[in-house]
Amino acid sequence: MNHLLKSEAVRKIFGKVEIETIIKKMEGKTLKQTERNYLYRSIRPKLIAANILSQEQILKQINRGNKEDNSIIEYNLALYGYGMLLLRKKKAKKIPIEELIAKILIRRPKARFIEAIPVIIIKNKIDKFKLLELAAKCGIKNKIGYLIETALIIREMPYLRDLLSYLEKNKDMEISFLQEGDYEFLEKTSPKRIKKWNLLGRFFDEDFKKNTEAYL
Repeated sequence: MNHLLKSEAVRKIFGKVEIETIIKKMEGKTLKQTERNYLYRSIRPKLIAANILSQEQILKQINRGNKEDNSIIEYNLALYGYGMLLLRKKKAKKIPIEELIAKILIRRPKARFIEAIPVIIIKNKIDKFKLLELAAKCGIKNKIGYLIETALIIREMPYLRDLLSYLEKNKDMEISFLQEGDYEFLEKTSPKRIKKWNLLGRFFDEDFKKNTEAYL
């Protein structure tokens, strides 16, 4: 249960102190007065709201559009040179490549989409200022930095070096998932390079390299 409380999804709702208080309460430990205040003023109302949303199946209703989102992303990846095997080739509005990258990382962080990002970075000219703006605005600087670095490992692109350098020097300190998973497992098994970017995820350089062979 504790590893679920440490997942990125939960940490978007509860702060570090709140999570520690929940774990302490569940373990039957005595709470300090400040922790009891957290429990009654902040934690319990959030848990009650989460339970109501769960009972009403709000997430299920929202996720009805996921298949449509997938088809939009698949269509746009194909436009930028990463054609996936599609069961249905449904046309969609073209999304600027910088927005497509952000959309994948924020809304559809599936491994197959994330693996496509270095390829489309290599095959297309990126507006690095727009990408940086989106990275800062959406809180994905570390993820963008990691994927740009991945692309540069595969193929040198001097025009992106200054952006990579800036992102390296201005990393967010909070640990986040490149793809959702078990915190404790990924904390132990994530490769060093991805952890260098304060990220967790089982993405490996050799897999990225093999994936690009079919597209470059």
